[in-house]
Amino acid sequence: MEIKYTKKDFWLAILAGEIVVWLSLPTLKNIKILELLAKWGIGLKLFMVFWAFFVPAGAILGLYLFYLIAKYKNKIGFLQLGKYGVIGVLNTFLNAGIYNFLIFITNIASGFTVDSFFVVAFVLAVTNSFFWNRYWTFKQIGTETVGKDAFQFFFVSTAVAVINFVILHIIVNIIGAPMGIDLKIWANIALALTIITAFFGNFFGYKFLVFKK
Repeated sequence: MEIKYTKKDFWLAILAGEIVVWLSLPTLKNIKILELLAKWGIGLKLFMVFWAFFVPAGAILGLYLFYLIAKYKNKIGFLQLGKYGVIGVLNTFLNAGIYNFLIFITNIASGFTVDSFFVVAFVLAVTNSFFWNRYWTFKQIGTETVGKDAFQFFFVSTAVAVINFVILHIIVNIIGAPMGIDLKIWANIALALTIITAFFGNFFGYKFLVFKK
């Protein structure tokens, strides 16, 4: 497979970055980053101007770096990993955005209700992830296998999510927030710890089980 960094890759990286900018706001609010910036005299408008430039620029540069590695190594897998990384950041903030939005509107940050927030966020994020990864990362254009691909994709995603669900439940509801740590911040720490297993578990599952050539 020819290794190229196309205009489509450039613009999709920008699009993903801009979506992340807006999806990140519920999370940044719940973990009190926006409050901290306000104390430092950095208003929301100023922060958004910076954030709206920084995140898409990071997506473009990060993807281009993986493209250079792919060209040097002559292995398309590195470019796929770069695209998957961009989508992974998008899905992380989609997942976290929904999760934190539900916490924000209900003011509930512990118990089985938070577990249900995780499930809702997961279903929406994995649906988004399927289309981005199928048509951009692994370039599965045909429709003949879309049903099988979708089933396998959701199977892999669900298997990884079950592991992450157990991790999150243990941290939030069994270990619980240490004294002095806000429940909303602790819930986000738990969510953050699931990112590593989700990133690598899903990538290798998608590449070698779902979208294998």
